[in-house]
Amino acid sequence: MSFENIIGNEKTKELLRKCIEQNNILHSYLFLGIEGIGKSLFAKEFSKMILCENKSEKCNNCKSCLEFGNDNHPDFIIIENEEKTIKIEQIRNMRTKNL
Repeated sequence: MSFENIIGNEKTKELLRKCIEQNNILHSYLFLGIEGIGKSLFAKEFSKMILCENKSEKCNNCKSCLEFGNDNHPDFIIIENEEKTIKIEQIRNMRTKNL
């Protein structure tokens, strides 16, 4: 999977590709919009590209991509909201697991 398989959002795809190419990745990104439009998929693909050892959109062969493909990458964590908010305890738990 890559951005090529995600329909639309061409400006956003290009912006995120440039961030990776120029090694100008910010500490956080928000993917906002109505439910069911592919925000999670978009965010996962961007994360996979950032974590890829080859910094490639089409690698899928390095250790990082293989771990990501198996939903087993130690540096990728999804925090789901509870009752439309993210609780401080969720962040604390995430930080504890990553120390």
